[in-house]
Amino acid sequence: MRFHALVIGLTVLFVFVGPLSPARAAADDADTCVHGAGDEKIAACTRAMNSGRWHGPGLAWAYIHRGNAYKAKRDLDHAIADYNEALRLDPTAASPYNNRGNAYQVRGDLDRAIADYNEAIRLDPKNALAYFNRANAYLAQSNFDRAIADFNEEIRLNPKDSRAYFELGLTSLYAGALSNSLTALNQASTLDPKDAYAALWLDIVGRRNKVSSHLSEAATKIDMTIWPSPVIRMFLGQMTSAAVLAAADDPDATKKKGQVCEANFYSGELALLQDAKDTAIRLLRLAAQDCPKSFTEWSATLPNSRRSARHIKARGRHNHRRASFRTARRFLKSSTPVTM
Repeated sequence: MRFHALVIGLTVLFVFVGPLSPARAAADDADTCVHGAGDEKIAACTRAMNSGRWHGPGLAWAYIHRGNAYKAKRDLDHAIADYNEALRLDPTAASPYNNRGNAYQVRGDLDRAIADYNEAIRLDPKNALAYFNRANAYLAQSNFDRAIADFNEEIRLNPKDSRAYFELGLTSLYAGALSNSLTALNQASTLDPKDAYAALWLDIVGRRNKVSSHLSEAATKIDMTIWPSPVIRMFLGQMTSAAVLAAADDPDATKKKGQVCEANFYSGELALLQDAKDTAIRLLRLAAQDCPKSFTEWSATLPNSRRSARHIKARGRHNHRRASFRTARRFLKSSTPVTM
């Protein structure tokens, strides 16, 4: 009996420490393909494709997720190729159109991006992400009316999405609808009271509308130990613009570049609020100059900043507002297209 018990024990031990079965390995690859990231995700998706366990429309998911991984690495050619294959396998799927549209939008091919979002919406009229992404593509084209319509539709489908209210607020601002902008930004901040950027823009637009500031109260709900808390402190009168610029320093060069950009921009906006026009011109120009090229529509910042400067000098602060906010959209807190 002891011998048989030992044999059974060894058999059980072999089952637990032996190699994974093909089915288990394929399941693990599928999980990593869907939930992983980077090269590990790409490799897992590739193994899943080659496993022979999925075919036709049932294999499209692997190409979608590998495409997402390539897009996250800014390898747009491989991402688009994978989305193309996903659509060949399953032409009725909306998500590959949405995600391919995102890749085109990152590449700057806005017309092709919008065409893909159109198709995603045709296939799935309740696809809130496609409306959100198409709205941002329209916004990058300065087509404010269509962007506002799409943000409103996204909000109708997903009324708790603070991002959509934030983008609607900024877009309404660029369109000159200050009251609508204030309403949308207030809702964005209400839905996500920890969003420092929503609080900042609500304060900026509120001051334009002669509304009392609630930034001090909002700051109690925001993590004031991380960026952009120095910017908030500057708006509260607790830090100087020079101190904010110093706080923007960071060992990570990419992070520092973005924070310096924001430090100069928000300092410029505060200067506008204080009617310090020459200072505002200088800081907004610095922001455009230092802004990371990877930010949305970076190439439009310099001409718009020069145009903004002319508006400040020639016509004063009021007519400058719309131009400066258009500049802001192109290199501050730029919205990233959302994949599915």
